[in-house]
Amino acid sequence: MALVMVTVSWTSLAHAQDNADSSPSPEGQPAPAAQTGTPPENPQPSVSTEGDESKAATQVASFATTQLKDSPAVVTVISGADILATGARDLVDILNMVPGFFLGVDVEGVVGPGFRGLWGHEGKILLIIDGKEMNELLYSNMQLGNEFPVELIERVEVVRGPGSVIYGGSAELAVINVITRGLQGSTDVMATATYGQMTGAHEFGTGYGRRKVTASGRFVVDSVPGLSSFASVSVGQGQRSVRNYVDNADVPATMEGRSALDPTVVQAGIGFRDIQASFLYHHLATTDVDGSGAVVSPPLHVSFDAFHGDLVGTFHPNNRFEIVPRFNFSYETPWRIPEDANDSFYDKSVRRLRGRLLGRWAALDELQVTAGGDAIFDHAQLNAPAGVGLQNQFGTSDTVDYQTFAGYVELFSENPIVNVAAGARYDHLSTIGGALVPRLVLLRSFGPFSLKGIFSMSFRAPGIENINDSVGVKRISPEHTRIFEFEGSVDLTPQQRISANVYDILIDSPIAYTHDAATNADGYLNLGRQGTRGFDLSYRLRTHLVRLEGNYSFYRPSISENLPPYTIPGHSDQFLGAPAHHASARATFRPWDWLGISPSAVFFGERYTRGAPDASGAETALALPAELLANLFIFKDNVGVPGLTVGLGIYNIFGANYRFVHPSAGTPVSNSAADVLTAFQADHAPLPGLDREIMLRVSYLGEPSSGGGPK
Repeated sequence: MALVMVTVSWTSLAHAQDNADSSPSPEGQPAPAAQTGTPPENPQPSVSTEGDESKAATQVASFATTQLKDSPAVVTVISGADILATGARDLVDILNMVPGFFLGVDVEGVVGPGFRGLWGHEGKILLIIDGKEMNELLYSNMQLGNEFPVELIERVEVVRGPGSVIYGGSAELAVINVITRGLQGSTDVMATATYGQMTGAHEFGTGYGRRKVTASGRFVVDSVPGLSSFASVSVGQGQRSVRNYVDNADVPATMEGRSALDPTVVQAGIGFRDIQASFLYHHLATTDVDGSGAVVSPPLHVSFDAFHGDLVGTFHPNNRFEIVPRFNFSYETPWRIPEDANDSFYDKSVRRLRGRLLGRWAALDELQVTAGGDAIFDHAQLNAPAGVGLQNQFGTSDTVDYQTFAGYVELFSENPIVNVAAGARYDHLSTIGGALVPRLVLLRSFGPFSLKGIFSMSFRAPGIENINDSVGVKRISPEHTRIFEFEGSVDLTPQQRISANVYDILIDSPIAYTHDAATNADGYLNLGRQGTRGFDLSYRLRTHLVRLEGNYSFYRPSISENLPPYTIPGHSDQFLGAPAHHASARATFRPWDWLGISPSAVFFGERYTRGAPDASGAETALALPAELLANLFIFKDNVGVPGLTVGLGIYNIFGANYRFVHPSAGTPVSNSAADVLTAFQADHAPLPGLDREIMLRVSYLGEPSSGGGPK
């Protein structure tokens, strides 16, 4: 199949080459049998001017390198300095500060994200770390909570809106792009030790929230211009909570010492001029007592392992043309439950090979053309015989293979009236068919004002196990989404900015795990239609003494047709588990250069989960009250020696009873009281998390170029 990608940008290739960061770009890795990501190859570093992130260069939403405020999407950037200064412990803390995001629980104690009222954990939101897709390749899930060392993060770029035109079918609602310490920068070494203790624990030894050691180093070979390398390793332990989980049958189980979140992360890379190779190993070992909603004893041990390799080169025949070949390799064993005597036994693996060839031509200073193509090959297999626990075959075979081919077109032109970004993507998915998604963005800046109007279509492609576990007479197909957005922002002063975003989202035929009444079977199938409308507000202040940001988000369901897993009995104004109101604020005060004081807070409005059936057997809803999570982190730089920083934080100061809600519910076969009760008992009761915690973090950064201390 012939594959073509085209990009036209107001930023010329020749100019971009003069300023481009040589780091690998975010890789929009596709879901199995689904999408192929085609993200930018050489993003500009998102280093702000005097702390103004709006002036940061980014390619997360386009092949064109633009300033954040001119990006053809609604994008939030959080710098690594802000992440550390505010004491964020993991991606859960970071995403709680991003407008529109909420967190929910899936099965077996796994927590994932939702966005703008819509559950996005399974294949709707894409997580990328250094160009490597972290959504696992069987169900397209991600696992959040103590999963990655934040001390390695240089910045996080969040596309608050669809990214399918760039990244494919796991970027339907949003993209979370994490850039870590890599080949860029000077020779340095970094080491961090972290310990957190939950105050509600019965015993000190079983009450730790996290304990972790991370080390990273970069080495630039001055005697060989263009040669550099990096390596990092992080090993830790953590827990979700020390409180009790109580399932819908009122069976309690303590999570203290039995809700492990134990990560191991190893990274390495080497680069010579325009050729780079990198590797990432990610392991997360978990323990949970909640299974698929009912208390399990003994607790389940579930592990997620992933190996990712990446090789990319950039060749410049002249200053207006470049060719970029790229190769990716992934091997994963997600959701592994090794006890073969357990009813939940599961042991499967998946391998992905991906190749890309990309070419860019700067035809004019105002015109850039990019063309290329991707080919992806997925192979999944059983690592143990079928018929034990949850270990089922792929149809009638122990293996399955899928292929994905895609083409991409984007136009980005500047003119005196309005900048226009227009694009389209076509994916051909083996056994599933094709998916075509367009995008149109209009941008205009004048003085302190900036306006964006966005129309985009996106899609969620089913993963390997979504296809394998589909039910009904019709094969599962990609779900399709249509989104309208409008964003306006104004610089009140050079240090202050306020922005507002309104949106309308419609998902056609969403994929959900539910019951098919026609076959009386449980599994994945396409449902009716789902949509939300809402708005986000943001305020930002940047001065030498204070950095402050506040956000507020609101949504309402706009359409809900044939969606029993997501609806709330008697409450049509929200979807299950998703708060209609979400607000956050964070600030860092620097009374002196060596001291930082960072308060933060997250507010969640009332949320709903399924309640016990009433006397007549009808479904009911249970409200979880509004909650406020307040935190305080204080840190001191250069403690005793240059480069040594010590920070102390307390989280959930007021001890809010926060619990993760399952945003998808069991569906009764009929309206009978027995079936309603069975569906309720199959639902996942709210899972405790984000307990009160006291954390100590000690870190050291040594940079020989500056005499051993921080620059």
